[in-house]
Parts: sequence; structure tokens; C-alpha cells
Amino acid sequence: MRADPLLVETVERMFAENLAPENLAEAHRSGGAGFTTLAREMGLDMVLVPQEHGGYGGGWPDAFVIAEACGRYAAPGAFPETMIRRGLGQSAEDAAAGASPLPMPAGALLRSAQMAGAAQGLVERTAAYCSERRQFGRPIAKFQAVQQQMAELAGYAACMQAASQQAFAAVQKHGMPESEESPAWLAVAIAKCRCSELVHPVTQIAHGVHGAIGFTEEMGLQYFSLPLWRWRAEYGRDSDWAEAVGRRAIAAGPGATWAALTR
Repeated sequence: MRADPLLVETVERMFAENLAPENLAEAHRSGGAGFTTLAREMGLDMVLVPQEHGGYGGGWPDAFVIAEACGRYAAPGAFPETMIRRGLGQSAEDAAAGASPLPMPAGALLRSAQMAGAAQGLVERTAAYCSERRQFGRPIAKFQAVQQQMAELAGYAACMQAASQQAFAAVQKHGMPESEESPAWLAVAIAKCRCSELVHPVTQIAHGVHGAIGFTEEMGLQYFSLPLWRWRAEYGRDSDWAEAVGRRAIAAGPGATWAALTR
């Protein structure tokens, strides 16, 4: 199942119009109240709710589109958590209240999409800066050393996107995993592990290419890098998930592990 193209277009237009770089500081100072209200008015929090219950009737690939965009555009607030809670069957009031954390697999799945999006946001911000910043009479994007770093950064972000998308596809096919024996568990575990471990090189390269100016409030990198470092530790660190994947692989044996990775 692929994401609804109409939803993709709607999400991109809405996020681009309301979370442009020049508007991010104000959006975060307000706690994201205005953006969250707009997203709910558009029904984005209902994307996983069946149509017979008044929802959009979409699938987990649709949820990935929204969660990834929240990371890529540095959306403030806890709107993505509300969307996932609604998808897990919570009422609108309970989901909005967010009194307790998401279940571990669902939270890890969400964080993988947000990290993938934030990494892509850093790629886009850094690429734009490299095109604008001039040194020795030409944009720094023309220098081979910078190009190599940008290629690495883009590659890391693509890995995060692929791992998270695969996890959302597995949940769409098999349902949200309830234990390590659930069919979709391995994909979710790999996505959270891979996205979390790539946070360090992604943020290191992005800030390194910007130099000291990347730490200033005006550049706005903090709206991507700080959440990335927070999300990588939430719902299990990369080492926690890697250890769990390793235990499962050892218990299953080499033949079963290879089959699980390639099916």
C-alpha cells in the first residue's frame, strides 16, 4: 500500500505554507498551538481512524507521510503522538491529553519517521547554505571536500528514510507488533536502531559544514538537531534495539535471520 498522493500534496502544501523557515521561531515560541489546531481542523490526526468512525481511513504509509513531514519541517507540539494514539483506538479526548507515553513499538515507529524527516530537513537546510555561502569567490558547494560531506549527509538521511518507510510498510501489512515474535517487530526495531545511530553523524556533518554560525539562533538548526538528539534516546536507544535484534538473531539461527531480512 502506498500513501495517498492527494494526502501527500496536501501535507506538503500545508507544512510549507505554515512552517516556512522564517516562521519557525514564532511557531515554537507559541508551543505550536496554532499549527496543531490547523492540523486537527484538516483532519490529519484522523488519518488512521476508519471512515466508518468518522476518520480518513488511511493506512500506516499515510501516517509516515505526516510524521516524516513533522520532522522535516520541525513542527512544534505533540501532534504526531495524537495521530498515532487515534490510530491505536484512543478517543479524541484521551489522545489529545497524552497522559501516558505511547506503547514501545508505536513510539519507536513514530520516532523513526520523525528522525528521518528531521535528517532530511538538515540536508535541505545545509544544501541551501552551501549554495549561498561564498568563499574564495565561489559558493562552498563547489568545493570537493564540502561535496563529499554533503554526499555522506544525504546518504545517511536516505538510509533513515528507507528504514522507517519499511517499518511503516511492515506495520501496515502485519499490524502493530505486540511482542518480539510479531511479524513487524524486526522492521520496527531495525528502523529505530538505524535512525538513532545515524543521528550523531547527521548532526555532526550539518553543523560542521555550517561552522560556528550553525549554533546561532538565527540559523535555526536547533529546531532539527535538538529534537534528533532527544528522539534517539526515547522509546529505546540504538544500543537497546541492537541488543534485542541480536538476541532474536542468535535464537533464530542464521537461516531464519537471513530469511526474515530478505522476505
